[in-house]
Amino acid sequence: MLFYLDNWISVREGLNGRGLNENYARELLELHTLGVDGGYLQADVREVARCFTGWSIVPPRAAANAAARRGAAAGLAPGSFVFRPNAHDPGEKRVLGAVIPAGGGRGDGEKVLDLLAAHPETARFVSEKLCRRFVSDDPPPALVARVADVFRATGGDLRSVYAAIFSSPEFWSDEAFGAKTKSPLELAASAVRALGGRVDPGQAGPLARQVGAMGQPLYKCPPPTGWGDTAETWLGAGTLVNRIAFGAALAGGRIPGVETDPSRLASGAPDPVRAAALALAEPAFQKR
Repeated sequence: MLFYLDNWISVREGLNGRGLNENYARELLELHTLGVDGGYLQADVREVARCFTGWSIVPPRAAANAAARRGAAAGLAPGSFVFRPNAHDPGEKRVLGAVIPAGGGRGDGEKVLDLLAAHPETARFVSEKLCRRFVSDDPPPALVARVADVFRATGGDLRSVYAAIFSSPEFWSDEAFGAKTKSPLELAASAVRALGGRVDPGQAGPLARQVGAMGQPLYKCPPPTGWGDTAETWLGAGTLVNRIAFGAALAGGRIPGVETDPSRLASGAPDPVRAAALALAEPAFQKR
């Protein structure tokens, strides 16, 4: 994230004619802790960016510059975290009303992380995301509030947070049953497993391209927010057609590198259902 959001080149104001880059600070507040409605101001973004000046990495193109060679000499691989004291803003900062004293160095960023981790808005934001992930696209506010209470009481212990979600009546309610829509990656993985599939590691490209055709190209999510977790993200008219096409190709044995056994779906089913399933799977058996 330091690289993706340009914090590795963020330095104190006036150094070498450069200055702050606020990308990392903004996304830390908006996407990973407080949320966009978490009560922070633009001034907080700037102060957080000041705290993280000097938080950098060994440049990815190690052979291209002297800084990378120094990192390599210290035994650090390209992309490894480094703190650069000369690039850090040593002055006092104020984040969300809390004073971070001058001269803290690398510890300034660590204090920001501790402050955000303990903030009530972080508990609410993370709890809502988890409830949305596991219960429904629009999770009940009462459930979110209870889970957030557990988050705060346990210092963010995720095992306790998950237990609060999975033991809740909302999770087991009729309204929550089948309420979530699988992402293309989840759909592909579960479909292959359901059919007793085997994927040749050396020929996984065609299956990965199927996932991309359904709207989720692997490792290529454009925004830093990550892939969406609601039905509207995945259920456009075009993507539904591609899901149907994927299912037909998988069951028909037409995805190179993937072997499946569609007859597994018929095991234990009543005779008419079993016969229908085997009839649908017959083209796959013929190909083999």
